[in-house]
Amino acid sequence: MKKVLLLIVAIVSVLQASAQDSHSVTIPIDSLTLRLDRLQHDYDYMYCDFELHKLMSDFTVLSHSIDNSSNGVLINVYHSRYNRVLYNAYLDNYNADCENFDSLKEKVESVKGAVLVKIAVSDFSDLELNVLSISFDLIERSITKVERALDYYKTCIDAYRSKI
Repeated sequence: MKKVLLLIVAIVSVLQASAQDSHSVTIPIDSLTLRLDRLQHDYDYMYCDFELHKLMSDFTVLSHSIDNSSNGVLINVYHSRYNRVLYNAYLDNYNADCENFDSLKEKVESVKGAVLVKIAVSDFSDLELNVLSISFDLIERSITKVERALDYYKTCIDAYRSKI
């Protein structure tokens, strides 16, 4: 009889412990859901910020490359080093920079679309939206800067060609 009574007490205590465990599991699940939502929000913002900064970096690198090429052309003009082969190389480099610029502008459109979708889906704060808006403005300024650099590069190449 003692064994049966001991077995019943053991079963009751196990059932009571499992009932308490199931109640304590729901609290962490709710907390984990909130943490998961916050992590998704942070990921969405960091994705948008990263993609926009990556575009700005690509435009900055292209702009510096174009400026360096323009300076190379001008140095040869100032030192009266004229060569048709070199002119063709400058022209090919200019065309490659123009193609690179066009592909970056296409990439801007696709990234803008992705970022706008993330903005619509996520509930970004006003500060986060302001940062993303400023990044969009900086990208537009970078596009203008590269366009000006390409115009200047073309002017330098034309000046070089006039001396051949």
